[in-house]
Amino acid sequence: MTENDERARNESGEYVQEHTEEAVLEIMKPLEPYMTSEIADELGWSRRSAYNVLTRLHESDEIRKKKPEARRVIWIRSE
Repeated sequence: MTENDERARNESGEYVQEHTEEAVLEIMKPLEPYMTSEIADELGWSRRSAYNVLTRLHESDEIRKKKPEARRVIWIRSE
C-alpha cells in the first residue's frame, strides 16, 4: 500500500480486519437466499473477501450453504 494508507491498526500496528462476519449478518435476512456476488456488491467488498467471510460463517454454523451447481453457491441465514 501507499504511505498514506488510512486503514485502521491495532495496538501492535497490525491492520484491523475490515471484513467482518457481523457486517454480513446485518444485511442478510433470515431464510433469504444470497449469492456471494450479492453480498460483495451490497458491502462494497471483493467477491473473494465476501466468500471468505461467508465460509467462516458457514464453518461456525451461523449460515447454511447450498451448492446447486459446480460454480454457484447459495448462502442462507437461519431464522
